[in-house]
Amino acid sequence: MRTLRLLIIIAATVFLTVNGFSQNIKGTFAIKNVSTGMLLRVMDANKKNETPIVAYSPTNWKCMTWDFNQVEGNTYLLRNLFTNKTFQPQKGEATEGIALEQQPVDNNKSYQQWEFISAANNTYMIKLKGSNLFITPSDKNGTVNSKIILSKKRADKTQHWTIYEQHPEI
Repeated sequence: MRTLRLLIIIAATVFLTVNGFSQNIKGTFAIKNVSTGMLLRVMDANKKNETPIVAYSPTNWKCMTWDFNQVEGNTYLLRNLFTNKTFQPQKGEATEGIALEQQPVDNNKSYQQWEFISAANNTYMIKLKGSNLFITPSDKNGTVNSKIILSKKRADKTQHWTIYEQHPEI
């Protein structure tokens, strides 16, 4: 009887660990950098492929709103509401300092998938799946239209992001 009780406790603990803490972000959100206060945006709301992803002042626009599509666990593919495209490293190359660019959504490309890793106070670090690279502003002062790049983990808050629900009309 004691062994059965122990097995039930272990099973419940495993179930809660796996399922109880599983992240599931659903909806459309703006993605805001904690340090700069700037949002991720497709530069100039351009619908062309290879358009850079940049920092921009918070505005309730479709070009600054991302539909979160869960791939698995804490991994998401993000679709821009205005362009119906996503972003990835330039040419799909996961290297330090490479800029992010807009491309058509392809569910099979891991370099379009982003892990939202919980950090302090409802913030996330956003890591390219299968890499050790995180979404980072190229300008830590948050200049409008400065490129967003990938870089290795930093000790400061420049790689910390918040998300908030947004439903723009334009």
